[in-house]
Amino acid sequence: MTNSPKPGAQFVDPETDAMVALVTDRVATRLIEAIEHDDVDKADAGRTDNLLANDERRQALLVGAWISDEIAVVNEERLQRGLRPLGQRAEQQTRARVVAELTGAGPLEPYLSDPQVEEIDVNSPDSTWVTYTDGRKVDVGRLWSTAADLTAFQKRMALRMTGTGEGRLDTSSPMLTLQSNDGARIVMVLGGTTEHGVSTHPRLAIRRFVVRQVGLTGLAELGLFPHPLVEQLRALVRCGFTLLVSGPPGAGKTTLLTELLGEVSPLERIITVEKNLLELRLEDDPRHPDAPALFTRHANAEGEGEITTRQLVELTRRLNPDRVVVGELVEDEALDMLDVASMCKRGSLATIHAHTADIVLQRLAYYVSKSNTSLPEFAVWSLIAQTVDFVIHIDLVRNAVAEQAAVRRVTSIIEVGGLGEAGGVSSTEVWGIDESNELTQAAPLSQRHMTRLRMAGYSPEQFAVQGGAT
Repeated sequence: MTNSPKPGAQFVDPETDAMVALVTDRVATRLIEAIEHDDVDKADAGRTDNLLANDERRQALLVGAWISDEIAVVNEERLQRGLRPLGQRAEQQTRARVVAELTGAGPLEPYLSDPQVEEIDVNSPDSTWVTYTDGRKVDVGRLWSTAADLTAFQKRMALRMTGTGEGRLDTSSPMLTLQSNDGARIVMVLGGTTEHGVSTHPRLAIRRFVVRQVGLTGLAELGLFPHPLVEQLRALVRCGFTLLVSGPPGAGKTTLLTELLGEVSPLERIITVEKNLLELRLEDDPRHPDAPALFTRHANAEGEGEITTRQLVELTRRLNPDRVVVGELVEDEALDMLDVASMCKRGSLATIHAHTADIVLQRLAYYVSKSNTSLPEFAVWSLIAQTVDFVIHIDLVRNAVAEQAAVRRVTSIIEVGGLGEAGGVSSTEVWGIDESNELTQAAPLSQRHMTRLRMAGYSPEQFAVQGGAT
């Protein structure tokens, strides 16, 4: 769906744009120099505390003072050209735009302040697409005057969010992934004719996690799955089964995983292991008072200091976990997750990319085999069969005929039943889409899993096939 740009998306006028760009560049130069000098001075003194690069309050105070200095210079230059100084309103607007560029999100600020905005995709200075939680997709038009302005914005954001050294966006590193303070994932790509990048235009993609702490009931109300499934999912989590949440990109895997974890007792100690970015953010969730977060680290410029998922998983063994959650299974993380889940007191949970439910276990086996080529096929399937209990698959369901926006729905829940007779693992779809396109219970749970549920205090009648659940 395409709508016209929102009011105010375009710049006011070229002269104002040029003045804002001038003041922004001057203040940005001073900020960069101050951050670099502060970093060098503290490094020489053997200190790494209170770095300016990590102190947003100090940066804001300095930026405010420097903007006043630079506006005074602009007014002096205007007087020399026979023009009046900036009026109070023009000065306030200039100051607000420069502050937004340097310490906020610039022209993206209105959209990042909107709780209904889920994704922002900047394709060029002339085209930015905003996707809302209800599936609407809007092209808000031109937000930067030139590609150079957009590139400068990217580099300022990269420097402000990562400090000096690692994480800069430049010709030697034309791709960068960051995380904002509120957990949003930010991906930047250097491009354009004046930059030695990897794209025809400078690009930026932001993914926000806007559904937080609504519980499984809240997700059911949003239409992710029918209400009768809430109690069953809650039981599977509390009983300590190992669950995989699968689906295509953007389907809501992390959101569902977070809310499943919300059903874990607050007395349990959950340790999360994630790759580079902290998307689960259980430490910020009041439902989890004991949830330490660990994340991997890239090597520095000298190729040293890398911390891998496998190292962190080994560390969790000594941190007394009840559950260890390896956020997303990609490549080596698959084997690490199966390894740690098999030794946890209460199982594990993770997400994995897959466009259909029937390929999830094959993809998991591929990742495990790739991360340890010495494992025989039987050992790979045996490890999966012994560890994974259920796969919950989410689809982005779209009415292609009516060109409706995609909606997120759980379309399958697969029970893993052990090793298969002809190789691989046996599995049963216990919940699936029926002929009326509703998610219904299609088969009873296995006796093996029902025994665990009974021992945990759940009645078999809660999991009996009812048919026609809506």
